[in-house]
Amino acid sequence: LQLQLQLQLPVLNMKIDKKRRKELGLPEDADEYDLDVALNNNTDAGITKIIAGSFILVMLALLVVGLVIPSITDYGDGVCSPIQNGGRC
Repeated sequence: LQLQLQLQLPVLNMKIDKKRRKELGLPEDADEYDLDVALNNNTDAGITKIIAGSFILVMLALLVVGLVIPSITDYGDGVCSPIQNGGRC
């Protein structure tokens, strides 16, 4: 019985309270859950920071590979590099 109550408690915390129902305009009998509360309870801040940091690193790597390296690389005679000569070949 105690285990069953513990499993149900997080679900009860995610239900929309009266103040939030009034803000959202939901009727009292609607069986809905507050997504903001559910996400806050079930989202780990560390994972979010890891994903955001990985995204930033990937964007910086793409910037370096796509713009910086081609602008400083000399491809030799006969190869047009629009980045180095203002778009004219």
